[in-house]
Amino acid sequence: MRFRPYLTLLPLLLLAPGLADARLPPRDGTQTQSLNPAPARLSWRYRCEVERQLKGGTVALTRLYTDEGELDGGDFMRWNPAGHDPAQPRRPLDVELSYIWPPDSQPAIEPRAIEVQLRVGLDADLPEVALIQMQRPFPVEPHGVIGSTALSTQVFPYAAHDPRNGHGELPLGDLLAYAEGYDALDWMLIRPSDKLGGSAELARGRIDIAALREAVAALPGLRNALGVKTVKPKARCERVLWPDHILY
Repeated sequence: MRFRPYLTLLPLLLLAPGLADARLPPRDGTQTQSLNPAPARLSWRYRCEVERQLKGGTVALTRLYTDEGELDGGDFMRWNPAGHDPAQPRRPLDVELSYIWPPDSQPAIEPRAIEVQLRVGLDADLPEVALIQMQRPFPVEPHGVIGSTALSTQVFPYAAHDPRNGHGELPLGDLLAYAEGYDALDWMLIRPSDKLGGSAELARGRIDIAALREAVAALPGLRNALGVKTVKPKARCERVLWPDHILY
């Protein structure tokens, strides 16, 4: 199990340091039941963050320092598409990017280490395991040859009490390599079958590949800006109560 910062929970935790009842908003906007986690253990940190508004979304980098000004964690990268609302995720598919790497040991940015988070929401229950496929335009150009390929990953429901919402992940580098030459790809959510021709389509749409490339292209500049800001973290960054460990 990896320990990684759950950035979408941070606003709740910072506003309520004694939080013992985190409530995650459901994808359809209705009330969800309490998860009742154990109280978070918080310590003072300096949170250094830089953010950039892009055409296709918002990308941010965060680096943490101890209350004494020593490097404590980072860099945490997050990207959300334009118009993203964490309380009302897009249905049937919401896409986010997430990445954490230590700046000293990983000076280069590796797209395959960036996680594409696929959050699926339907009006019907998801199967125990579904497949989401990214598909290039058809037929294949320039000769119109009949044939197709797809990049796919598994999607799982969040829990028994929330069967209409699920999640899947895949490396961004794999997606960008598959999408080379295209600014968008079609996607399809499939209920697989063990019978020939028995699979069922559950949902479909398009994913904005150009916006994902734009986010990766912005990272070197953001890292430079974060490096300037963290020269004096106690003077230039925000002092906040931060969870010692958050499962991501």
